[in-house]
Amino acid sequence: MAEIVLKNVTKKFGSVTAVDNLSLVIKEGSFTTLLGPSGCGKTTTLRMIAGLDHPTSGEIWIGNRCVFSSEKGHYVPPGKRNLGLVFQSYALWPHMTVFENISFGLNVQKRRADDIREIASEVAAVLRIDDLLDRYPSELSGGQQQRVAIARVLVMKPQVMLLDEPLSNLDAKLRMDMRSEIKRLHSETGSTIVYVTHDQLEALTMSTDVAVLHNGVLQQLAPPMDLYHRPKNEFIADFVGNPRINLIQGRLLKEHDHLAIEAGGLRASFPHATDLSLVGEEATLGIRPEDIMLSTNPTPEGFEGMVYSVLPAGSEWYVRVRIGNDLLTVTEYDDMGLVNDQPVWICIQPNRAKCFARNGELLD
Repeated sequence: MAEIVLKNVTKKFGSVTAVDNLSLVIKEGSFTTLLGPSGCGKTTTLRMIAGLDHPTSGEIWIGNRCVFSSEKGHYVPPGKRNLGLVFQSYALWPHMTVFENISFGLNVQKRRADDIREIASEVAAVLRIDDLLDRYPSELSGGQQQRVAIARVLVMKPQVMLLDEPLSNLDAKLRMDMRSEIKRLHSETGSTIVYVTHDQLEALTMSTDVAVLHNGVLQQLAPPMDLYHRPKNEFIADFVGNPRINLIQGRLLKEHDHLAIEAGGLRASFPHATDLSLVGEEATLGIRPEDIMLSTNPTPEGFEGMVYSVLPAGSEWYVRVRIGNDLLTVTEYDDMGLVNDQPVWICIQPNRAKCFARNGELLD
């Protein structure tokens, strides 16, 4: 295990800045996911930690060792950083058995045959592929091949494991299975894992910490549920969550000694937001679909709307409700028998609404 520290790391490709002055601490033993849309700089960050890309400026530390410093002209090559890398492509040797693929690195180190057999068998058992050791990659499913690729890294006992979108080639069911396997693997090994994905569900379900990147800039580093419930800005709120958060444009107003917002026929107050100098400014109301209560009868605190469409999704229903000129998504967990154009009333659950100021930052 090792802590990873990036200090003011910038990476430019010509005139394009892929990573912009990134300072990030990845805690020892954590499962930290780099999350963001394509082109946000997450894979470039992973490659700089691995030593495959040279930062334009800044420092990178792994444990108590500086592996890159632009100021000191210091660089430690990938093979000497004690890292394990698993990429989107499994890159298994097709002419080697599973055992030979897993033990390849140990053979390069010229370890004793008995040690190789013991270590490879132990890791294969952890990943539940110990009954596949005599097979060839062509005889394995995608999920099994992915486990072999991970096992090949684990036998080297790296301080840090780096995984770059390793599940993107798998179908939905296998992705769910492998998320569970990788999360359990982290729990059992205690390794520091850095995981790259654009899939916010993977980030939320697997990580101890999530670093959200956008246009090469770190937006927020937080545990998954903190990120979900208290996003630092509007971009994070919109990117993290499925179905997406409802965002309605509005204007701030004074309510007693604090701020409230009127947005598209809705109103919400924020007792902890007391900067009354913002009164009159534009702002955005954010409401998660599951934080809206729906009723077919008028309610004292409710806002009247009209059912636009009903989207059943098995264990839940997504109801699209039109209020004024806005369409809101509401998550329901019971079949209410709703039909299009039916009048309904919605209430926002207490203390669940979010307000984003004109600059996109969360208004506390």
